[in-house]
Amino acid sequence: MFRQFKKGQPAIILGESMMSLAIAAISAVFLMIGLNGLNQQQKQADVRLMACRLAKEAGDEFKEQKHRVSIVQASMTATADQDQVVVEQAGRCILKLERR
Repeated sequence: MFRQFKKGQPAIILGESMMSLAIAAISAVFLMIGLNGLNQQQKQADVRLMACRLAKEAGDEFKEQKHRVSIVQASMTATADQDQVVVEQAGRCILKLERR
């Protein structure tokens, strides 16, 4: 029923268990780092998509009205005139399209 260990064998089993736990913990850390990186990329892609849509909307509005147009949506501002369409967020240019 009970298994008898040779002298020093429990220490080896404990060492192997600790090593397995350490490997599992390191794997979990790397998984979390990878998921965080993917989450950041998703957020950046969402911002770029929103900027593109806002730029199109501002450009279309300019074509109709034939004068400078500014559209504010969420934290972004799109400005369209005869030369360019610029999308800014918190004063920083995200997207700039120039007409030729």
